[in-house]
Amino acid sequence: MIGVTAATERRVVVRLFAGAALLLAGCAGSGAARPDASSGGGGGAPGSGAASGTGGSSGAAGSAGASGTGGAGGAGGVGGAAGQGPASGGATGSGGARGVDGGTGTDAGAGGSGPPPGTTPPLTPRWAFEPWAWEDNTNTRQSTESLISGYLSRQIPVGAVIVDSPWETAYNTLAWDTTRYPSPQAMISGLHAQGVKVVMWLVAFVDTDAPQYAMVKQQGYGINGSADATWWKGTGIHVDITNPAATTWWNSLLGGVLADGIDGWKLDRGADYVGDPIRTMAGSMSALDFKKRLSADFFDYTVSKNPNGIVLVRPYAAMQSGVGSDLSKCSMGWVGDHDGGFAGIATQMNDVYTSAQMGFGAPGVEVGGYFMNAPTKNSLIRYAEFGALTPLMENGGSNGGLTQHLPWFWDAETVTIYQYFATLHSELGSYNFSYGVDAHLTGTSIIRAPDKTRTQHLLGDQLFTSIITTDVTTKMVSFPAGSSWIDYWNEDMVYAGGSSVTYSAPLARYPLFIKTGAVIPLDVKTAVTGHGDATSAGKVTLSIYPQGRSAFTFHRPLGEGTSYTDVAIGVDAASGTITVTGGAVASYRLRVKSLQAPTAVTGADSWSYDAASKTVVADKQGSTFTVVVGGLKGYP
Repeated sequence: MIGVTAATERRVVVRLFAGAALLLAGCAGSGAARPDASSGGGGGAPGSGAASGTGGSSGAAGSAGASGTGGAGGAGGVGGAAGQGPASGGATGSGGARGVDGGTGTDAGAGGSGPPPGTTPPLTPRWAFEPWAWEDNTNTRQSTESLISGYLSRQIPVGAVIVDSPWETAYNTLAWDTTRYPSPQAMISGLHAQGVKVVMWLVAFVDTDAPQYAMVKQQGYGINGSADATWWKGTGIHVDITNPAATTWWNSLLGGVLADGIDGWKLDRGADYVGDPIRTMAGSMSALDFKKRLSADFFDYTVSKNPNGIVLVRPYAAMQSGVGSDLSKCSMGWVGDHDGGFAGIATQMNDVYTSAQMGFGAPGVEVGGYFMNAPTKNSLIRYAEFGALTPLMENGGSNGGLTQHLPWFWDAETVTIYQYFATLHSELGSYNFSYGVDAHLTGTSIIRAPDKTRTQHLLGDQLFTSIITTDVTTKMVSFPAGSSWIDYWNEDMVYAGGSSVTYSAPLARYPLFIKTGAVIPLDVKTAVTGHGDATSAGKVTLSIYPQGRSAFTFHRPLGEGTSYTDVAIGVDAASGTITVTGGAVASYRLRVKSLQAPTAVTGADSWSYDAASKTVVADKQGSTFTVVVGGLKGYP
């Protein structure tokens, strides 16, 4: 199961002796597990649960540009919390795969229509939901490769790296500075061989020292009459993305780097330095509309060359000029820049929550912040725990990117905790992807019911977390009404919806709870979290918490891209029946919570019962099947 019982909870005691880490671990039934040893949080006096806010309304669509790029979709209102239910219209149909390999097909099933095109987030490829890493201190091939090696050698998963600036010969030639990054294609290939995607930093400025500057000036490729503007990396001309000739030239430069094998762009905020309004070939427009057009061009051109490519861009960042992207063109949203201490966790949470309220699908956390104070040991850990429970967990910055941001800079305890939460984030990749498909189909963010006052949110609608924004080890948690919530760290502890407790949260433990009746897809490869072991690799793990009748439509990714197939999963706790109906054969591992040993299990290829964790583990190969757990005892 996702959690473990208090009686069988894995004890990991980290001691430092003679400068080395000595790990003492108690046996834990089916494998490794939690990096803490405490029991369930103590119950407090009941309180009222947080009420869901009303979703913000969508903004008006922008006008189409002369370059042919579609008009930018308006961002939603900031006011209310994201709604819980789907938009009006029918549920997605189950069965066949969506789109071609790596494609973005999203045809709705029978029963109604979804939101208008261009008003919801794009599909985000499965790979982008892995942990990310980067640095902005040395900026060389050697530092990039060494950084990734540092994580992977410690069994900390990394699925993407950002190559930040400077990487070019000048801002912005899009030509590799081979003194910093010799043989860049070999670097990219080497990272890909390790399962790590490569995302490049960029803005659309052409500085005065770039060899193309004179041509850009002469041809009138810039905004504001190709006048110079000063930004934080120099002085130059910002490309006018509404000018067809300028866009063709600029996209040819993007294409050259995409051809090297990169997987996307980190689009930074150069367009915030050119005034407001902005004069373009398409006429005068607000800086916001221009930024939406810019992100749309980056996205559209990138996915035309690489259907599984992305654009990482700011959705909403209060200290970075607010909205930074067209909602429908923001693959992943990073809300930097923030302080590395606990104050940065609080301000970053506000930006992530506002982005979710506006309808951005996959906003997340820049672990450790970017500038001002470097993270401390405790703030880095709390940052990582927060990031692991959002769609994006990316660690890097200029404030100690090669020192204080690194778990191993601190001690073995930090490495153990960081490894656990990075692994959890990786295991939740298909869960987040599935809710990302929902975001695309319905306009509801992966982060749901964000509550800035209580500092808590739902991840999808089956996981609930309460964010720690100060250096404390307890947290007042107010549980969402309408469901009961299982303690992730002690699955025997169940909290009533609408109640409040003072929850114990030592450094290795974070307030995380599972909805009763949940079906949680997991991608398990190791025994780090206790959700399986090495034999789970290659299987679709479904962690099931039976209560009454429940159902989940799992948009199961078909590989690392955006292609998926729908799998309808139904659970009836009374009869012990679990039905899986899908269009593609897969190897499943069902981990079904049963508070008593089953009398029999039928329909599985093999099964066992782990009495310590009270979990039935049943393997089944197929696309459509039924497994019956006789004598199953679910949650009341």
